[in-house]
Amino acid sequence: CRQCRKTGVNVKQLNFYREEIGRKPWKVREVPGETLVEELQKMQADETLLVIPAGQSSRLEQVFSVTQLAFLRGEFFEKGGRAYFTCGASYWVSRKRIYQEVCLDHPEKAVKLVKNSTFPIFQGISVGPLCPFPGVKYKVGFYSDAVKVEAEGDRCTIYLSGGGSFMPDLDPIDGQRVRVLVRYPKKELLRLGIPEEEIVDKEKAAVMVSVGKGAALLSMFHPYYSSGDIDVEAYEKAFPDCGTDWRRVHAKLSSTDLRMRFVLNRMLIYLEEMSF
Repeated sequence: CRQCRKTGVNVKQLNFYREEIGRKPWKVREVPGETLVEELQKMQADETLLVIPAGQSSRLEQVFSVTQLAFLRGEFFEKGGRAYFTCGASYWVSRKRIYQEVCLDHPEKAVKLVKNSTFPIFQGISVGPLCPFPGVKYKVGFYSDAVKVEAEGDRCTIYLSGGGSFMPDLDPIDGQRVRVLVRYPKKELLRLGIPEEEIVDKEKAAVMVSVGKGAALLSMFHPYYSSGDIDVEAYEKAFPDCGTDWRRVHAKLSSTDLRMRFVLNRMLIYLEEMSF
């Protein structure tokens, strides 16, 4: 995918991790938005993983058409398609998103934004940012960090850009199945300033949800970023006073091997098998 190429993780590397656990290699292709429906119709839905990388949730609402969303909901997922949404894309497909944000409309202070999704794949709430920062200078309300996550005893330190948490609906109207795949450890949430009484609500970092006959994976972190992608001196010079400790991020991110195995074995395999 485009994001993998930007951060130096290529298809050959991705397939190496699949092959070492006996999985068939992936074929990866980039699909332009204007031909999304046409291209997906050529593919077998139950053997296709649609990846929507991180982006501003309000922008995603603008670029996806009613026709595209109707196709994804009514045909792609109904035929067993899978999808993977990251960070802002996860906010976009959550039924409700709650975000303390600084933006062009109110640059002087963070304001709580509450929005309902036009494409509610996840029948729950996404709330953030987990790393808030009064970034008036850059008109954003968050900073980035290297954050520990855990799944079934495995731990990994992954890049978080603002981030957030998932709050599943305990009694979804449509009976949606939800599996929490990845959590933030309690000590990490306390380090980030989360009050102890909010730990349980804020611990869910990645979830898998049923959608029609298919499923979707939503995560708040960016697994493709490695230390090699963080040019500390350049970032400090380009973004002074942004709230991010780039030296810490560079030093703490787990190796590519550890991050890719974590995402594959603790997230994507469950999505592939629809193991709820």
